[in-house]
Amino acid sequence: MPAGVQKYPRTKMVLPLRVWVDRYADDSAAQLAHTIDISVAGGRLGGLRTQLHPGQTVLLQRGQQRAPFRVVWNRELAPNENQAGVEALEAGKNLWGVELPQQVVASRTGWRTYAASATVSAGPVPVAARPAPRAEQVPWTAKLGQLAHRERVRWGLILGLLFLSGILSLSVYRAIMSDAGKPEITAPVPVPPTAAELARMTPKPVELPLVAEVTTWSATPAPRIRIAMAPTERMVYPISPDGDISGSVRLKILIAVTGRIKQIQVLSGPTSLVRAAEQAIQVWRYKPLRSKGQAAEAEANVVVNFRGADAVSVEFPSKSR
Repeated sequence: MPAGVQKYPRTKMVLPLRVWVDRYADDSAAQLAHTIDISVAGGRLGGLRTQLHPGQTVLLQRGQQRAPFRVVWNRELAPNENQAGVEALEAGKNLWGVELPQQVVASRTGWRTYAASATVSAGPVPVAARPAPRAEQVPWTAKLGQLAHRERVRWGLILGLLFLSGILSLSVYRAIMSDAGKPEITAPVPVPPTAAELARMTPKPVELPLVAEVTTWSATPAPRIRIAMAPTERMVYPISPDGDISGSVRLKILIAVTGRIKQIQVLSGPTSLVRAAEQAIQVWRYKPLRSKGQAAEAEANVVVNFRGADAVSVEFPSKSR
């Protein structure tokens, strides 16, 4: 039965099979396949991984039944996917295990009708007497071939999506690496404020007569100690009255037991700078001091250096200069 010649009409039916290319090989050499359509004398196989050759003998198994078949033709659809037409070598043996409808065979003299047992009835059957073909109902096994095609399409789409995601990831990685080589933008370092800006931010002392805050030295029973430290509660920097004047003012201050400035004694310095230093110092506040568990007054030396409009510094030497 060469390719293209069909003796017996085939019935579309998908049946799972086991195929041995070498009919004498063991069970481990079998491969799975399925029928596409069958007849009483052979059929068409699909899902073959191995390419067959015309004239080759293969062994087919359906359930517990086995039978040899001869390969008539082979068609390669894709790598590891072939179709082949086979015909039975053992006449009268129904390997398929299903009841086939009555077959009508074409001949030169007319049509002959064959039963499923493959016995030929006597006499030709006229063409006009042929029964009208009936619509065949394909069993559920006929969908196996369609499912295999759908699986291939689905896996193709999945692989395509993975390929596109890989390209996108690579482009993002390249963009990140290209940005990594660019110089970073650094924020400008803030410039420290000048003395004038600090003076504007510092609360200015209220200008009061010195007699309201500064008193004379008085002998009190409170003990007195000497310190060399800046105010711990409140400190205001003096403001230069004139940016063109510079110089130093030396003072001695007396701190009351409450921490307030009790008296300011001027040791040296220009008059205009002394006035500015006294206005700032008289609002200083110290934390109350104690000596041997008793509240005590304190003395401290103060040196205020006026270095123009942009710089004023205050020192607390331990000894007067």
